[in-house]
Amino acid sequence: MNMQTKLAIIAIVVVITLASLAVSQINFNSDFSTTDNSKFQVVASAGFLHEFAQNIGKEKIDSTLLISIGVNPHDWEPTIRDTERLERSDMIIINGLGYENWIGSLELSNYQGIIVDTSNGILIDDEKHDDEKHDDEKHDDEKHDDTHKEEFNEKIANIIEEFEEGHMTESQSIEAIEEILHEHEGDGHGHGADIIEDIENLLHEIEDGHIEGSYGLEEIHHLVSGKDVHDDHTKEDDHDEHDHGGQDPHIWLNPVYAQLQAKNIANALSNSDPMNKNYYQSNAEIYIKELDSLDSKIRIDLSGCRTDFITFHDAFSFFAEEYGLTQHTIVSSIDPHGDVTPKTLEKVISTAKKLNIKVIFAEESTSTKTSQVIADEIGGKVLVLSPLEIVSDEENYVSKMTQNLENLKEALC
Repeated sequence: MNMQTKLAIIAIVVVITLASLAVSQINFNSDFSTTDNSKFQVVASAGFLHEFAQNIGKEKIDSTLLISIGVNPHDWEPTIRDTERLERSDMIIINGLGYENWIGSLELSNYQGIIVDTSNGILIDDEKHDDEKHDDEKHDDEKHDDTHKEEFNEKIANIIEEFEEGHMTESQSIEAIEEILHEHEGDGHGHGADIIEDIENLLHEIEDGHIEGSYGLEEIHHLVSGKDVHDDHTKEDDHDEHDHGGQDPHIWLNPVYAQLQAKNIANALSNSDPMNKNYYQSNAEIYIKELDSLDSKIRIDLSGCRTDFITFHDAFSFFAEEYGLTQHTIVSSIDPHGDVTPKTLEKVISTAKKLNIKVIFAEESTSTKTSQVIADEIGGKVLVLSPLEIVSDEENYVSKMTQNLENLKEALC
């Protein structure tokens, strides 16, 4: 046997050996997959829910993200394969509040698992009821001092009308209003006290240069005349929200609500897998502390800053409410694909100028062109305020919310 033949035989043996190892490796992976499938199978509808589940379940669960990395949930529709994957799972975790508008179209009649709506316990409608109850209580108080309040409102309105007619300067009007406020300094209850506080806040905003004097006086005029300067805008928003399903689903952008969502996941896993209840609850406690620290940081960092900001679409209402901010939007709906008309642009530009806003927020999932047009008109800049709907391998909930905070601080502080 010559050398060439020997080398050929050796080469054949090596190839056969490597092929055997490759087959062995494939079989091993298959077995490993089976082992994974023996874990509690969880499918999450959104990246932040997937992250919450992973931090709570860790190695006890096999959590899968339903929507692929980089895909916008607003553009996503389930395939037949997605439906099959959902049906094979032990638990489906959803945000709720209409966010998963595709879930009603899924035929899960044979589904034997659990659907966890993480919005449970976040009583948004009850909060509205409490506000209405509070309004009723205020109305009862008003009955006792209607005459006093009307006299106060009339004085303020007369001063502003004198300013609007050119009989008083801006500074004279502000000084006259401050004198009236001083006269009513002891009014510490009822609706009148709320108006006084609102007027004082507007005067501080004018004094600090956060809003123009004429705009602030206009706002005060609306307060004392019983009109809401944003009535028309609110009606438009309500109409648009109705067209897109009504309820704002972006509860996860409020870290306080995110903690409740994590608790709902932990409780669902504990109830479904009671043998590992302590494990899930312990992990949840650790993760919720991290979310609580984020909440505290936001409160501290935004304390004393300006409050008005402009976002692309109506995603940050719960965040704004939690931290005492006021959200203005380019697209007046919860759907970022809403139309932007020239009239809309004109209104947003006017709002930005009146409130001395110099940062327009865009989103990573939408074009920045519209935001840039507005920023150019007001001599400002565009920053990103992420609604955390696009999943990334490199970032997590806390890191993205922290980046949002940094951009808000640049805009407001």
